[in-house]
Amino acid sequence: MPKMPRVLKVIREDLTLSTLNSRHFRHFIIWIMKNYILLSLLFLGVLSQTIAQRFDGGFLCGIAATQVDGDSHAGYNKAGPIVGIWVGRRLSSVFYSRMELRYIQKGSFAKRTEEGSNTSYYRMRLNYFEIPLILGYRLRNGFNPLVGFSGGYLIKATEMTEFGSLPAEDIQKFRNCEFAGLLGVEYNKSEHWAFYLVYTYSFFPIRPHNTDVTYRWNSGQYNNVLELVARYKL
Repeated sequence: MPKMPRVLKVIREDLTLSTLNSRHFRHFIIWIMKNYILLSLLFLGVLSQTIAQRFDGGFLCGIAATQVDGDSHAGYNKAGPIVGIWVGRRLSSVFYSRMELRYIQKGSFAKRTEEGSNTSYYRMRLNYFEIPLILGYRLRNGFNPLVGFSGGYLIKATEMTEFGSLPAEDIQKFRNCEFAGLLGVEYNKSEHWAFYLVYTYSFFPIRPHNTDVTYRWNSGQYNNVLELVARYKL
């Protein structure tokens, strides 16, 4: 039997399960994230220029209660702003879709009071440029379930304690892109105003653990976010 060509061997090795946990796979996921954002922006621009009369649009603002799973600090103790714009379209009598373009600050916060008046704290701030894609279902009572996903690009990340900002060399590098799922409910208050509450969670780690150790599906830290947003229709 003739020997398998070297190229085929390489392809077969690249398709093994071990490759899924390799650096190449992580780079592939980041490539998808970056292209998702670029294509979404292009899609949003083309639609708004060519068939804008078929779409609704407006502004949004809100607040996010956030934590980072895997950082050893539990609780939605970090608050962050949400501001942006949106464009949407009715797909049928009950279904509608929406794309948002927004800034959101995620992260975590922990504060401890030790012996006497000594107080220690830790704060992580993650500033994202984010594009959620949302599908909604209209109910007669005005409360509409939502489902979707979002791609985000990390603009800036900082970590600090009571002694000040941590040096860059002491910070485990965050990944530039995040891909998250979302689930929530929206209430239509009037023709122009709507409010929604959603829960979002990262599909992939935003950064690995400090020791780069993984345990089964726990391979790093994940954004865990509750969002309360007001949406205005022009």
